[in-house]
Amino acid sequence: MNKNERQKLILQIIKTMDINTQFKLVNELKRRGLDATQATVSRDIKKLKLVKETSEKGAVYRIPNIINNEKNKSYQLLKDIFINTVISIDDVDNLIVLHTRPGGAPNLAFYIDQEKIDNIIGTIAGDDTILIIMKNKIISDNLLINWREWLA
Repeated sequence: MNKNERQKLILQIIKTMDINTQFKLVNELKRRGLDATQATVSRDIKKLKLVKETSEKGAVYRIPNIINNEKNKSYQLLKDIFINTVISIDDVDNLIVLHTRPGGAPNLAFYIDQEKIDNIIGTIAGDDTILIIMKNKIISDNLLINWREWLA
């Protein structure tokens, strides 16, 4: 398993489980068939910019909120338009493709641009498709996790 695959697995684990120590994360990776050292996991946590947040079970690792100011009106508007417009999401490396209802892409791309989401280099919108170019794959994966939740 390469570094990107390992980091993707770490994101999946953090998303589905309350992990509060690097030791527990190493053990969960091992349970899933991947041997990784604590030092490697520590570097991955730093690279993924995971944060510790307080939960019912104490401080646990979480995926950082990529979109700032979740409570602001423009964020909620983006989320509402996204939910009502996007049909499917595809991705490869640092590229995200959003497939929308006919005519929905330009409006949604405008709101994505307005939100100034960290690490988005740019968007290109057609009538029903948006290409989003990200600075790196890890940030792209984090954003995809948020957006796929919106569609669930």
